[in-house]
Amino acid sequence: MLDDAETVFDGETMRLARGAGGIARLVIETPGPLNTLSAAVHADLARVVETVENDAQITGLIVASERDEFVVGADIGEFAELFAMDEPAIAARCRDMNAGFAALEDLAVPTVAAMPGMSLGGGLELAMCCDARVLADTGRVGLPEVTLGVFPGLGGTVRAPRLAGCALALDMIVSGKPIDAEKARKSGLVNETAAPDALGEAAERLLADLSASGDWRAMRARKTAPAVGIDPGAIDAVRKGDRSGPHQPAARMAIDLIERTAPQGRTEAQEAECLAFAAVAKTQAAASMTKTFFAQRAVAKAAKTAADGAEAPAIVGVLGAGIMGGGIAYTLARNGVQVPMRDIADTALDAAGEEVDRLVAGEIKRGKLDDAKGADLKARIAGTTTLDGIADAGLVIEAVVERLSVKRTVLAELEQTIAPDAVIATNTSSLRIDDIGAEMIHDDRLVGMHFFNPVPRMPLVEIVRGTHSSDAAVARAVATALKMRKTPIVVADCPGFLVNRILVAYINAFTKLVSEGVDFRQIDRVMEAMGWPMGPALLQDVVGMDTGAHVIETISAGYPDRMTHDWPDAVVAMSGAGRLGQKSGKGFYAWSRDDNGRLRKQDDPDADALIESIRTAPPREASDTEIEERMMLALVLEAIHALEDNAVSTAAELDMALVMGIGLPVHMGGALAWADWTGLPEIVAMCDRYENLGPAYRATEDLRRRAETGAPYR
Repeated sequence: MLDDAETVFDGETMRLARGAGGIARLVIETPGPLNTLSAAVHADLARVVETVENDAQITGLIVASERDEFVVGADIGEFAELFAMDEPAIAARCRDMNAGFAALEDLAVPTVAAMPGMSLGGGLELAMCCDARVLADTGRVGLPEVTLGVFPGLGGTVRAPRLAGCALALDMIVSGKPIDAEKARKSGLVNETAAPDALGEAAERLLADLSASGDWRAMRARKTAPAVGIDPGAIDAVRKGDRSGPHQPAARMAIDLIERTAPQGRTEAQEAECLAFAAVAKTQAAASMTKTFFAQRAVAKAAKTAADGAEAPAIVGVLGAGIMGGGIAYTLARNGVQVPMRDIADTALDAAGEEVDRLVAGEIKRGKLDDAKGADLKARIAGTTTLDGIADAGLVIEAVVERLSVKRTVLAELEQTIAPDAVIATNTSSLRIDDIGAEMIHDDRLVGMHFFNPVPRMPLVEIVRGTHSSDAAVARAVATALKMRKTPIVVADCPGFLVNRILVAYINAFTKLVSEGVDFRQIDRVMEAMGWPMGPALLQDVVGMDTGAHVIETISAGYPDRMTHDWPDAVVAMSGAGRLGQKSGKGFYAWSRDDNGRLRKQDDPDADALIESIRTAPPREASDTEIEERMMLALVLEAIHALEDNAVSTAAELDMALVMGIGLPVHMGGALAWADWTGLPEIVAMCDRYENLGPAYRATEDLRRRAETGAPYR
């Protein structure tokens, strides 16, 4: 293709070659493994456009990539600088970048994008500036900016509706999900598809056809004119289907923007997009979700380092066929691991088998598995009441009842059965690893693997390093969690480890408010309005009051200086009264099933009577602000203590653990990211306002120093 081509521009991120027939080929190749749009790309693109404009021999342009992907989006590394600007400056930067894209779109020669692999975000926006697009038939295109708390800002809200219609454009922007090549072709987002090895030839052929027919002028005019076929009903349907909520406004803002600008021409619509993008870039969601993107990368890198080249064993044993043990066994088997599962009771093994059957049936129904693969998965789990099948395991996960004496007995028996180099991992949420392993012969091979329920869905696993845990044992546990497609974070062996100690501080703040006469329903409403998936009372009903009471009492005892209760605990009282939450039908709420078998909650006067009998003050009205501040401040301060105690290595890992482990709202980005966004001086001011509540609300010296110097946590 383009034989005898002459290079007429060779920049930092792209090169332009002119063929003998006048067809120029622009190849994008940015530093790094994937093509991304950076300031350097925009600068090079401006020089390329100028070169084409001034070269009378060029009669057409193909924009291409010789990598497996086209362009996968903006250079996210530059977002921090962009988002730190004020709105007018962000809008001005958007105008500059859009002017460069518009100059490409307005070239006096026809243009075609040849798009291998993925074309995402700014990559698709760049391709849409060309008159036509050829996409590899294995490729996908998408506008995923909503996952970073923003929406397309390089003409995506302008060109996508004019090429593919408002409905599909909005669906892509609101969902953030890419579409395949065939759907892109049928919608008009791309003009043709081709096999990857024939992509260049197809682009040249299409360019020749457009040049001969002159159709490229009409294609271009369609993108600069008002959108056609605007369906208000389709726009309303997308708006009604948006579930992102008020704390993640990008989707809603994009819908409003496209509805307003679809009847406008390109210039007016792009100006509106620049202004709207500048506004969404200054939201908490944009700041936090961008930090989350980098935190995810940092956590993945830390896990790879912690695995240190270790491999997950082909056989992983599971002790205990309860809810956690069964979920662990299923997740291991789902990822190709052989799982001997031991329990002392056949009934428990039968129940675990039924749960595995249910999970497999669900996967088959959703099209994630076929019957044969489902059968293979189930065959990888072998239930037994003896330890014989465990002997060959390279790692054994103990998931028996949360009692120290029982765990010690089980591990003593296990240690005599497995190979000398096998690793033992205990799944515990509140017991210290050092305490569990105190009577082991070789406690250097003991680590914690704290899974979160339900195991098949929850992504986080805390890998707990005991005082004597060897690096090899930790590495194998991390590798096993990665094999399970989980996100492992290595934490220290302290009461509650990382996530649960912070969660207990949050629940303690809740029970303190309840003891003072604040209605638990109001607390639930306030926290859910902040974006939490459920309020603290509802959370305890879901977790189980007996489990919650045990964890609260155990972990609080580990931090007596700031978690000791001097008030009656409503969770403990509920547990003592047999009100265990959903599993008993009564907790803070009463529970029943509807005709479809779904659990439904309703108010229960008996719960109010129980709370009235234990609280230390009559009912009182609390402002939503007081509830928000006291609940979040308790959580933030314990997170700060955990970081200062070296319970976890980095602030990014801490915040990601909270997002993945307890559902901390993603728009907050984590406890420390929320504190940074709120402002550390304001956090310190909150501490001073609530100093009468005791040590749990006392600012640390490092927090005060950061507030004074402006040093954020993230």
